[in-house]
Amino acid sequence: RIYMARQNRKFTPRQRTTRPLGTPLTSNIPPVQPLDPPLMKDGEWFIAPPLSSRLYQKSAIGLMQSDESIRVSTEEILFCHWHRHLPLPTDSWFDDAVNSDPDVIARSILFDTARSGGELLIPAQNIPGKWGIEVPQPTWALRWNREQIFSKEMPVAHVRWAWTTDVIDWKEMVEWTSWVHEQGMLAEFLVIDEEMDVTMYLLSQRQPSGKQPLWDTFSTEKKNQISELWQKRIARGDGWYVPDASNWHWDSIGVEHLSGRHLRQEEGQLVQSSIDELRPSPQHNLYVDLVERGVLLRPGFKYGSRWRVYDTPVGEAHAPWLIQPHEDAPQTWEAACLAVRLSEGVHKMWLCALPFKDSWFYLHMQRWLPGRN
Repeated sequence: RIYMARQNRKFTPRQRTTRPLGTPLTSNIPPVQPLDPPLMKDGEWFIAPPLSSRLYQKSAIGLMQSDESIRVSTEEILFCHWHRHLPLPTDSWFDDAVNSDPDVIARSILFDTARSGGELLIPAQNIPGKWGIEVPQPTWALRWNREQIFSKEMPVAHVRWAWTTDVIDWKEMVEWTSWVHEQGMLAEFLVIDEEMDVTMYLLSQRQPSGKQPLWDTFSTEKKNQISELWQKRIARGDGWYVPDASNWHWDSIGVEHLSGRHLRQEEGQLVQSSIDELRPSPQHNLYVDLVERGVLLRPGFKYGSRWRVYDTPVGEAHAPWLIQPHEDAPQTWEAACLAVRLSEGVHKMWLCALPFKDSWFYLHMQRWLPGRN
């Protein structure tokens, strides 16, 4: 008799929020006098005072106008509907909004989720020019920590979003991330799936480094011994087998097995170019950059990446990084989320490597909960 393992599970699955229209998500008691709904003026929605002042000062909702009303976006109206007892403009208002802009579905859910921990998220169009904050076109919103005074302090993060099915432009992601970091802020990315569930990510730059010996650190005697052994190599598939490699001093290059040394193609190319005092072919530029950082590289195919990368000899500690060249990186956010989930499940950092400003940029993508990580 076979018993399914799931029958023995005792935990309760997480309940997904459905966010119905007409039903508040807050447990706060509604005001005795119902609030007035937003009003349209010149094709945009506004909330009149005195409610406008309270929403702006306490919740950073809307863009303040000269008449003390606030201009609000569709996602802000829905947020206030769910959490501040704000009536919707009309029964057909949301249907009309979706017909006009289908992405309002995603933005409304993202806005609500991003604010669920108490952080203040302000859409880019609500950032007044007088604040002196530059907002590039890709940035959807800016985020302040919950304890900040948004009107007097700088934000801590730029925020973007995408559907899981959207295609990723890794070069553009690196350019945006680098620019945000230059402003002294965090680069955050929200991904929404077809179940209307949101996963948050932090994008950052990493600098893999280790203390593995490099060719130039070897003595002439050791270089000659490696060179003599290399001349005895035997081709094996795409790589080579070096028999009787007892004097092989380059421990980070090749794998010891069957009393010899097994080198992958990229490792053999590096050894040959080092002996010839030449730069390896351009196709190995990324590999050479990593080797020159003193790290040790091993195949990462078990983890869906090009390399698993160690900062110590293999056996002393687990590899901290999984590195994927940008040309082999996931093409959609769905695939990227899967790669990150796999790497974090084995306690490693997933990095996408791209050439950027005459060097290599190692883009780290990690799951993230602002205010709670």
